[in-house]
Formats: sequence, structure tokens, C-alpha cells
Amino acid sequence: MVFLMLCILLLAVTLFMLIRTFVLREHNRSSAPQTAPIEESRARQVLSQAVGCPTISRMQSEETDWSAFDNLGALLAASYPRCESHRITEGVGSHNLVYRFEGTDSGLQPALLTAHLDVVPVQESQWSHPPFSGIIEDGYLWGRGSFDCKLQVVTILQAFETRLETQTGSKRTWYVAFGCDEECNSLEQGASSIAAYFERQNIRFSLVLDEGGVVSERYIEGFSQSIAVVGIAEKGYLDLELSTKRSAGHSSTPAFPTALGSLSRALAILEQKQMHRFITYPVKQMLTHLGKEGPFAYSLLFLNLTLTKHLLFAVFSKSPTLNALIRTTVVPTVIHASDQSNVIAQEAKAQVNIRLLGDDTPQKVVAWMHKVLKDPSIQIRILRFTPPSNVSRVDDPAFMCIKQTIQSCFPDALVAPYLMLGATDARKYQHLCDAIYRFTPARMEKSEVQRMHAPDERISLDNIDHAVGFYRKLIHSW
Repeated sequence: MVFLMLCILLLAVTLFMLIRTFVLREHNRSSAPQTAPIEESRARQVLSQAVGCPTISRMQSEETDWSAFDNLGALLAASYPRCESHRITEGVGSHNLVYRFEGTDSGLQPALLTAHLDVVPVQESQWSHPPFSGIIEDGYLWGRGSFDCKLQVVTILQAFETRLETQTGSKRTWYVAFGCDEECNSLEQGASSIAAYFERQNIRFSLVLDEGGVVSERYIEGFSQSIAVVGIAEKGYLDLELSTKRSAGHSSTPAFPTALGSLSRALAILEQKQMHRFITYPVKQMLTHLGKEGPFAYSLLFLNLTLTKHLLFAVFSKSPTLNALIRTTVVPTVIHASDQSNVIAQEAKAQVNIRLLGDDTPQKVVAWMHKVLKDPSIQIRILRFTPPSNVSRVDDPAFMCIKQTIQSCFPDALVAPYLMLGATDARKYQHLCDAIYRFTPARMEKSEVQRMHAPDERISLDNIDHAVGFYRKLIHSW
């Protein structure tokens, strides 16, 4: 009798999930006609030259070669003279570029497109093409910053330059802001300075769009469709220092455990252990959007989270990218002990980088570390902390406009909100706008995205054209 009741219950649950999935799924939408990419030879040429400006930002500002930023600014001014006539030159920071394009309807709240001018350092020996050559070969433009994120800088200006050339106005006023220190996110010279200028001018925005998710192929195994992910929030950022002290001495007469050995064991434990899993609002929204249009098996999984949550955790935990969506990640990145091979250091130190999910706090992370390490000799100190960003709504008209623009430019793609795993300049504008989104209009595989801060960063020529078309449509539509 008990077995029969269990079978009936299981059947009822299965029927409930199937019916609910069929009801929530959306019929495949008809694809909007795709506009053929216009040959944007000027954008390609300017981007190639822009990559040639080694605008590497440094945590110590005095170590930054600001002349490279001056050269990039001069290049953009010469390449887009009509945009240059709309540049704001006072109060926005000496190495930032900010523009204002007046709209025809002063009653509409302005909008902001933002990106950054700076790039991360390179190790030239690891590159197959010189990192600052901007060489065009095999259908790609190669070089540091080609994707992250001079692509946006150049194509945004190209879109506005074309509109100014053709005297095609826009309904609302648009601002464009390019900061100089995004890759050194804690500095105040870039987007922080620009945001302070906007605040002094009492400017609020109806929409802020920064770099972010792309149109990804095979983002989730089993999806035949491309997936365009639009960031509606960012994880928090935390750097911790772990340190311990032990007896020092000569390496010929070691006493164990050493400081380095103790610290290494602690770091190994942190790699083996993982913090708890949970589903935040941005991830739930992503799963809902994908579940409504994706393969039926995933619809069954994504649209019935109350019943399938633990199965989803098991699936996502197998992928580093998807795993980072469901938990706070903890990873050792820097370690230091002795400066000589024959000296046992008295103290060993390591830095651990944490990307915080949801309501996790530095205090919660530190408490978790003490619990799993069980070593009172390990001292933990907070070095740097940026809380998770605000979450933007998916039912906002601004999000719907971005979604429709993506569908127009990439009609084969499913559009879904998601949680940004890295940090961008967007959060520095969150006191000026409630509708902040993060999207890079480019079609890329995972391997392409992974080149972003790595050797052989590149962007396809087709993506340069796609980006210009996307920004043109968005400026016109919003």
C-alpha cells in the first residue's frame, strides 16, 4: 500500500512538472529579419590604431604611461571629428573622454553608454601576434584591448559619427563616458570621477549600458541556440590576506611545519572546499528566460526549481562558469615567503580573491574560512572589499529595448538576464540610474571570451560590424 502511494505521488509530481513546463514555455518566436552588416572599414581601421596605443593602467597611478591615453584621445578626435565637437572637456577627469549628444525631446531622461580606455598588462613572449600591433589577419583584429574594451569605444563613436554625418538625430539626449582605470577597479580617476561630474550636474539616466555578456555559442551544453546574456547585477569583490608565522632558519636544518608549508596546506583546503550554493534573483531570472525558450529537458529543469534545485546544482557544479553563478568563489592568487631558496621564511603570506554572491559578506567568508581551516595560527585580514551591485529589473522598458535590439541584430539568439561574475565600471553609476545593464554586442565562443585578459586577445571583423549596427539601433530605439 505504501509503495502504491509513493508511485502515485511520484506520478503526480511528474505530471505537475510536465504540465507546468508546457504552460510556461514560449513558442519559438519568429526571427526578425537580420540586417546585413554594413562594411565598416573606418571602424576597423580606427580600432586597429586604437589597439596600437598601449593604455595599460597601473594600481600606482604614477606608474601609468599617461601619454598612451593622450595618444588614444588624439586618435579618436582625429578619426571622429564630429563626435569631438560634442566632447565635454571640463570637470570629467584629465584622462577620461565624455561626450554629450543632444536629443530632440528635452522631456526625456538622458541615457548613458559607457566603456573604458585602459587595458591590462601583457607578456609579449606569449603572443603569436605583437599585442599592440592591431594586426588584421585571418578575419580577426588581434591585440590587447581589441575585445576588452576598445571595441565598444570605437564602435560607439562610429555609430554617433555616422548619425551626425547623416544628420540623423535621436529622441533623447545621450551621454558617452570612457574611463581610464576600469582594470584597476578601486581607483578614483576614471568612472568615479565621471560619475561625480554627473552628480554635480544633477544628471540622472534612464539607461546605463556598459560592457558585459556576449552572444555566446554553447554557453550551456545542449542549447543549439546562441544565448545573449545581459548582466543585470555584479558579484561583490573581496581580497583577503592569509598569513602565518613559524620558526625561521637555514634550509639545511629545517624544523617542521614551516610557515610556507602551513599556509600551503590552508590554501589547498580552500581549493578543496566550496562555500554554500544558492540561487539569486539574477540567476533565477536567467533560468526562467532560458527555460521558456530552450530545449525541453532544460525547461523541465529550469522552470521547476523548487523540485529540481539540487539536480541543477549538480549540473552547474561541473562547469567553472556556471558554478560561479551559484556560489561565492574562493581562489588563492598570490603567495610570498622567502626570497632565497636556502632560507626558511619566518612568515608566509598569501592573497585570496573572493567573488561574493548575494548576501554573503566579508565577515561570513572569514568565519567560513576559520571553520574549514581549523588552524588558529592562520591570520586573516581584509585588504579590499566592494559589495555586490544593485540589481536592475528585467521588466524595465530599458531592458526590453536592449532585448529587442539584440533580437534585431542577432535574431537566432535567446536573450536572458544574468549575473556578471567580474566587476565593471557600471556599478559606479548606480546612484545615478536604476536601469543599469551590461552587454557587449559580439558573437563569441567560450574560447574567444577566455582570451580577454590572456594572450592572443582578438575580435572578429564581423563583430566590429555587428557592434556598430547594434549601437545605431539602440540609439535610435531608446
